[in-house]
Amino acid sequence: MSFIKTRTILLLLPFVCALGCSKPQQKNQLTWQVNSLENIGGYTPTVIGDPKVIKADGKQAVEFDGVDDGLQLDVNPIAGAEEFTIEVTFKPYAGGPENFEQRFLHIEDPADQNRRILIELRLNRQQRWYADFHIRTPTERITLIDSTRTHPVNEWHQIKLVYKNGKARGFVNGVAELSDQVQYSPMGSTAKTSLGTRMDKRSWFKGAISKVTFSPVTEE
Repeated sequence: MSFIKTRTILLLLPFVCALGCSKPQQKNQLTWQVNSLENIGGYTPTVIGDPKVIKADGKQAVEFDGVDDGLQLDVNPIAGAEEFTIEVTFKPYAGGPENFEQRFLHIEDPADQNRRILIELRLNRQQRWYADFHIRTPTERITLIDSTRTHPVNEWHQIKLVYKNGKARGFVNGVAELSDQVQYSPMGSTAKTSLGTRMDKRSWFKGAISKVTFSPVTEE
């Protein structure tokens, strides 16, 4: 191949990728497609209540009724990770006062309640939600929350918790909303994961979850 032809191909590659190349998956990234009651990320969940597999706006998802629906998995996707990103694609529904606090992702070791991570929402009287993130270690705990940063229900959103270099940051739809310092200590492989409810079966989520992504190593 001549130099001129090679150079032409190399120059065209950015344009070809702009049309069809997908972004490579980040190293060690784990994606759970939440579209089944039998298999999530290669694991069999324990089904609580009567969640349903649905198709909404072109997305396959699991729908939770906000009363007694949940999924629990005997796995910690970020076991041993010193820094991480957890991102959830979800659609919260309108709800009553009993759904004010909705803890829809919870990682915790049942034998050590002093180590846990929660991604939550709060639903206000105007039927708008705001993000709530919680990290607890044996020596520290933080809650990231701002009731003025609200978002509409009945729409798909991405909510993300990032921990790196002693700092936790919360994002909604790619926008950084909250941050604080905390010294997180990794949880082991005996921790478990709950979707749609807190691990101890309360603070039920009303809405749908289509995907959860875990990245043990984060990128700025």
